[in-house]
Amino acid sequence: MNHLSDENYRIPKGLRVYAVGDVHGHLSLLQEIDDAILSDVAGNPPEAAHIVYMGDYIDRGPDSRGVIDYLIARQKSDDGVGKTFLRGNHEDGMFAFMDDPYGQAWLKWGGIETLASYGVVFDEAASYARESERVARALMEAMPDEHAAFFDALVLSEVFGDYFFAHAGVDPVKGFDAQERKDLTRMRQPFLSWHQHSDYRPLEKRVVHGHTISKEPVVQPHRVGVDTGAYAHGVLTAGVFEGEHVRFLQVG
Repeated sequence: MNHLSDENYRIPKGLRVYAVGDVHGHLSLLQEIDDAILSDVAGNPPEAAHIVYMGDYIDRGPDSRGVIDYLIARQKSDDGVGKTFLRGNHEDGMFAFMDDPYGQAWLKWGGIETLASYGVVFDEAASYARESERVARALMEAMPDEHAAFFDALVLSEVFGDYFFAHAGVDPVKGFDAQERKDLTRMRQPFLSWHQHSDYRPLEKRVVHGHTISKEPVVQPHRVGVDTGAYAHGVLTAGVFEGEHVRFLQVG
């Protein structure tokens, strides 16, 4: 997709950063976007390349467990490309459900599909409360230790030059060092329309995020959105950030 330029925000010289949008259990799309990224690196090699996976790896799609197996393998791979794995609200939701299955909305967010990928079937004809407690225990037992360690190690944000990467965005009325977990994993407004807000002021960094679906990538003065709805529209996007330029790779 076309190059866009903004001289106010830059990635450090010699570095190219790829930001992969929300995967939501779609392993084949994840594999395709990684192949596209590695082809992009090989076709025009930068001095250094880094991939930021933006979170929400699980739920809604058909193979959440397969996605985590794949990402763990990518984490271990020695392909010369750096990697950061961010935490999304769906990962937080899954662990909140396992800690306290009562009153948690995770099952309605696509958690039933994640359970199934781990071999745990939710009986919708059973008592919702008792069944929630049962499947929470079953998921804890079914989840490999390596998966639990991967989830536990997910980070909330990453910074490269003038760009700040977080799953959902930031609270624009706070400084970047004052952001809370809920801001970074769940934020929508006033962040999304901050450029139109009466209190608008330029942010100290441009934010790259997923979490909020759009049919095409979004580029605004304060943010770049890369969640194009892998589960809803069948399209997975990676933003490509180099110098002051932004472009996009897409599969699906």
